[in-house]
Amino acid sequence: MKKVFLLVATTFMASTIYATQPTHQLDLSDNSLTFDTNEVWDGIYNNENLCADGFVFSHTAPYGPGYYEGFIASRNTDTQNHYDAPGWTANQWGCMAKGGVDPKSEQSYNAEAIEGKPFLINYYSAYSFASSQYGASYITLEDNATYIPQGIYVCNSPWGYYGCTEGDGFAQPLAQEGGYYKITFNGVNIKAETTKSVDFYLAERQYSDRNSDGLINEGDNFTLDHWAWCDLSELGEIDVLYITMDSSDKGEYGMNTAAIVCMDGLSVVKQSGSVSNISTPTNRIYAANGDLYITLPDAQTIALYTTTGTLACKASLTAGSHVLDLRHLQPGIYFVRHNNGCNKIILQ
Repeated sequence: MKKVFLLVATTFMASTIYATQPTHQLDLSDNSLTFDTNEVWDGIYNNENLCADGFVFSHTAPYGPGYYEGFIASRNTDTQNHYDAPGWTANQWGCMAKGGVDPKSEQSYNAEAIEGKPFLINYYSAYSFASSQYGASYITLEDNATYIPQGIYVCNSPWGYYGCTEGDGFAQPLAQEGGYYKITFNGVNIKAETTKSVDFYLAERQYSDRNSDGLINEGDNFTLDHWAWCDLSELGEIDVLYITMDSSDKGEYGMNTAAIVCMDGLSVVKQSGSVSNISTPTNRIYAANGDLYITLPDAQTIALYTTTGTLACKASLTAGSHVLDLRHLQPGIYFVRHNNGCNKIILQ
């Protein structure tokens, strides 16, 4: 009995402390974002982060128009199955809930949506995660303060939903025994230490006892088609929240299921100010029209390598923006090594 009382008392004290701190709640409809004809944020192919309600959502377009990594905003209501991969590439902007979370919804597994209300889409790049500090999908606060994440609403995109249920021309439907598709939220504190990670399953096929009936059977199969609350409070005080994704459907180059997911309503309790762990928030490296565009926060030596490891060129650059003419090089894939990792570029 005493242990139960202590647990309740501790929880009450923690709630009281959180209540005295300012809370940041994401609501994209309150921001001055502008959208294109697809009802997608018109900054999608710019190398600029998405900023809203005091949050910074990482975003890059490393290979120019037609490709992006990280977060974008959308108010597209499409939920159709576009099946083949080219069709999905041109129709990847929807959400199975048809819109962002209704602010009046309770933080539960079945939250209501408002059709056409803006929401986040995240495209997770396994390559960028392997080659840079936190990959291309991370969240900080605009003033670099630390925060305690309370939670976030999550929903499948149509591409992920139909990839799990029917296949998409590349991904196969999830295996009926043990198939899964998930997003993982990882917290990093001011000491650059990962605090904890929280898995949230977007689809399962007899992978765990989802309905808690003591059995693993068809009753545990699901593919998320609505907004559901993911509690992130156990991550504790952090200054970076980064995202990874995984699926049981894997091939030679990683998971086959589309690495795309919808999110909304992120809620955090802001803590004292600090300097963010993202060591190079303004580091931008991309290629376009035969030129290499580089923005550096400090002086560095940049080295460009071919896919076979041959040094193609090298330059010592000052802090600031630079444009390097690479038209003398053969078109193809190259790797740019710098002080904080490696970026892949495509010369055309």
